[in-house]
Amino acid sequence: MNDEPQSHGDSLKPTPPETPVDAGSQALSEALRSSFAIVKFVMLALFVVFLLSGFFTVGPQEKAIVLRFGKPVGEGDKALLGSGAHWAWPYPIDEVVKIPITEIQKVTAKASWYFQTREQEALDQEPPPQGPSLNPAVDGYALTGDGNIVHTKATLSYRIDDPIRCVFEFASGTNQTYGLTGLSNAVMNALNNSLVYCAARYKVDDLLLNDQIGFQDAVLRRIVKLVQEQKLGVIVDQCVVQSRPPRQLRQAFDSVVNA
Repeated sequence: MNDEPQSHGDSLKPTPPETPVDAGSQALSEALRSSFAIVKFVMLALFVVFLLSGFFTVGPQEKAIVLRFGKPVGEGDKALLGSGAHWAWPYPIDEVVKIPITEIQKVTAKASWYFQTREQEALDQEPPPQGPSLNPAVDGYALTGDGNIVHTKATLSYRIDDPIRCVFEFASGTNQTYGLTGLSNAVMNALNNSLVYCAARYKVDDLLLNDQIGFQDAVLRRIVKLVQEQKLGVIVDQCVVQSRPPRQLRQAFDSVVNA
């Protein structure tokens, strides 16, 4: 091992010059810096667009509920947003559900009615009877209190009174119509029940001829009662009932009326 100190001359040796940066490497470095700047700008612009997409408006006939990860933001009436402009975190953080509270909803119960095509229904045409008896596969009916068969249907107009129940109890999972389909089905089932229930308490002559208004009022009272008992969260506005004798016995019924 050489333990002799370095000579003074060695310490004065000139430092070797630095290797010059290659022009291609320098250009690549500048290109990367420019690319990073562009990526940062694009990401910032996308974030701004993401935030702006959270603005939404609620119509004068609507209420809105903001669901954050499936749970409402706020409790009770505080969860309901009135008409105007609002902001929420965009999906999938928040989901905005709009419920038309003042818009009139309508359902038609036809479980006790005969089959009609869309054209026949639009023109209120009665299709000709298919054979001497009813076909249970396509023709619905109700039994009267005196054991006769009639066709009856009803159209119910109602308004949503409890938007929160509509959203959570009858949710269909589709935005903008969230819960409306399930609520409509529940109301229609109650209306079908009302028709069958009331028909069984009327004689056929009263239902079809002598007391049509009374039968309609009875159906209305029954559907209002069921709506309250089942807590459907709607307000019934109007119920229009239409009833007819079986098509196979139309001529016999007409003869009785004429007589």
